[in-house]
Amino acid sequence: MVNTFISAFGQAIVFSLIPFIVYLISKKKAKGFFSYIGLKRSNTKANGLALLLMIAIATPILLIASADPDFRSALLAPSSVSGRIRAMGFGQESSTTLLLIAVIKTGLSEEILFRGFVAKRLIAVTSFRMGNMIQAIIFGAIHTLLFLNLTDNLLFLVSSFVMPAIGAYIKVYLNEKMADGSIVPGWIAHASSNLIACSIIAFVLRP
Repeated sequence: MVNTFISAFGQAIVFSLIPFIVYLISKKKAKGFFSYIGLKRSNTKANGLALLLMIAIATPILLIASADPDFRSALLAPSSVSGRIRAMGFGQESSTTLLLIAVIKTGLSEEILFRGFVAKRLIAVTSFRMGNMIQAIIFGAIHTLLFLNLTDNLLFLVSSFVMPAIGAYIKVYLNEKMADGSIVPGWIAHASSNLIACSIIAFVLRP
């Protein structure tokens, strides 16, 4: 539990260091950094749409996992988050571990780096559509690369690119066009989709 806590918040700090260093070099000050990466208040409409996005992201993965045993096995591999949580059994420790991983280690960390920094900088030097597309492709490709050591199931690998990429594109739209640059809607969608999907995969679906 302690190791998970340290790992989750440690990753959030590390993922924040890159944009922070760039911000210090360009602005010569630390004030305003949170606004720079979009860690600021959002609005009810954008946050509500983020919850709908969560359903849109999680549902296809769960449907495929329910129908395809090989796909499900890849999700439950011992080195995967769902596999680790399942091995722990349902309880306070596994629930807290999943919460830390979904909300902080993946949700917050990745939203800060990819939507709060990469997407914003790419959009600034290109255009909204181009910058958003590039960051979505990068995000999807990274997920596929991370899963290459878990499985050679083509459906799983394609899904691991397509769903994160689509989600990344829509999250930037919500952040930039509907929440005045706040990454909170993206964080809500990312964290809640991971939390719901991993919970169902780990504790509800049969191996």
